[in-house]
Amino acid sequence: MQLSINDNEHLDAPTDADIQMALTSLGTDQFLILTAEPGHFVQTYHNADGTFELEYRQGASDQHFAVDPAVISIEDVKKAFALFLVQSSELSGCWDWQPVRFGPDVRMVDDGSSVPSDALVEYHGVLMSAEWPQEIEEAQELCEYLMHGQRLSRVPCSAGAEVAEPTGLCQECGVKVGQLHVPGCRHEQCPRCQGILVECACEIDED
Repeated sequence: MQLSINDNEHLDAPTDADIQMALTSLGTDQFLILTAEPGHFVQTYHNADGTFELEYRQGASDQHFAVDPAVISIEDVKKAFALFLVQSSELSGCWDWQPVRFGPDVRMVDDGSSVPSDALVEYHGVLMSAEWPQEIEEAQELCEYLMHGQRLSRVPCSAGAEVAEPTGLCQECGVKVGQLHVPGCRHEQCPRCQGILVECACEIDED
């Protein structure tokens, strides 16, 4: 397991006490991600209004779920992280989890339908190329980089100058705060040196 605390701290093999402490001290516009393996994680984001986003994913994109922030508290978030840490099947039944889905105008490549590459679709509340939502979705599958012989968790998009108002999306690649940037995005932070990944001297190894 690895606990990613915002975009600047990563803790391997965290204990329940480590996680509970991190959640207790989680400030506004901050996030935590507990990852078991690529594509398997639970994450939370502390909204400006005091509520908490809570999502978990168990592999493929159709196994990505979220719960309504209006019906949960920080205690629910703590319980979800504790259950995920021990890989308890109880996690899936504790709350009214809903699949994380695209908007009605977005059709995925694997849904059996085709969309012209020059078409525009609505995704995350904005218009973008029909091919781009798939790029965003695939980027969430790439949870780590192999850099200089070390596997490091990728740094999610965080609230800051790179996030456009009022959409709350990355200005470059269109992901939401807490999601992983599309590789090559000029706003992705390097997990090794904390600089800008496309500008720093760190290299991504061939896996």
